[in-house]
Amino acid sequence: MRDNLSILKDKKIALCVSGSISAYKSIHLASQWTQAGAYVQVLMTESSKQFIGKASFEGITHNKVIDSFWENTLDSNIDHLDIAKNSDVIVVAPATANIISKIARGICDDVISTTVIATTKPVLIAPAMDGNMYDHFAIRENISKLKKNGVVILEPENGYLASGVFGKGRLADLEKISEKLTSLLTKKYDLNNKKILVSAGGTREPLDAVRFIGNRSSGKMGHEIAEAGFQRGADITLVSSSGITASSGIKKIDIETAQEMNEEIINRIDNQDSIIMAAAVSDFAPKNIVNKKIKKELLINLNIELEKTPDILSNIKNKKCLKVGFAAETDNHIENGMNKLKSKGLDLIVINDVSDHRIGFDSDYNKVNILNKDGIVENTEIETKRVIADKILNHVSELL
Repeated sequence: MRDNLSILKDKKIALCVSGSISAYKSIHLASQWTQAGAYVQVLMTESSKQFIGKASFEGITHNKVIDSFWENTLDSNIDHLDIAKNSDVIVVAPATANIISKIARGICDDVISTTVIATTKPVLIAPAMDGNMYDHFAIRENISKLKKNGVVILEPENGYLASGVFGKGRLADLEKISEKLTSLLTKKYDLNNKKILVSAGGTREPLDAVRFIGNRSSGKMGHEIAEAGFQRGADITLVSSSGITASSGIKKIDIETAQEMNEEIINRIDNQDSIIMAAAVSDFAPKNIVNKKIKKELLINLNIELEKTPDILSNIKNKKCLKVGFAAETDNHIENGMNKLKSKGLDLIVINDVSDHRIGFDSDYNKVNILNKDGIVENTEIETKRVIADKILNHVSELL
């Protein structure tokens, strides 16, 4: 990752630190980015100074910390507006429930909330808080609102929290934060005005009013491809069974079943430049669906008759667009992937090993083989799904 940080040279980064116990981790970010040649301006809330002092940041960045509206040091004499206007990117890490809620609701009562609300530059927010707080409906609603308005949210991780419980609320890995920062600063527009249809998530095939046959796909890979494509200028349509929020510029179509996904894709495919089928579409569905809940005592001798679902890739085999498929394999990865590429009439196929626990269905990481009709194009290391999304789109861009 350190080699990739060279692009930070001479960039202006506003690092906003709010009152989380993980505030000490921001020292490492400030140090790493400063060493890479960036101009790092730190902003702190009053509560953050209860966890870490201004002197540490000032010693590392060689810039005065901004923590007040009234002690201005920059040329404009209105520091928060100067930073909002002139920064290349604004990073809030860690971001507490309080600062997230204020930004989402337009409350401007400290230097961080006011700076973020006043800026038109890219904003990256890395939440950190107790798991119960992160899961609260108000915080989820505020995060969803920020995402819909173009703010990049780097989800917190599961782990041991300061409250003594294990849950989702730990600040994202610092390398991930730096990785996301560099991607925002190196945004490409090589897919400008290209129409790309992306599918994501695992379909759910109903058995009765409450039960379904499905798979473990989270939809994260497809959503990362959609977000990366959107940031690179593409006109993205996302057909998804996942509840993950998409940026407001992405046309998201929510579906549940394979039949619904098939209909949405077939209705839209003719004017697309490319389709990327990252969804895990169920191969079979119950033939007879019960419209009420089947009582448990009737399940003992229940026989479920299955029928094949639509083969979406085969249905679009002869359409004039670039076709990218996915293959989740447990063995014979390359052989099985090439067979699928040929039988479905694909231009590219992305193969991942779902038996590897390090890159499982719900993981934020993946490791893939990208193949074209002639064989292997690229083998990736274990990397975040966002990095892999951009690598897939690099090959799509070359072929379009």
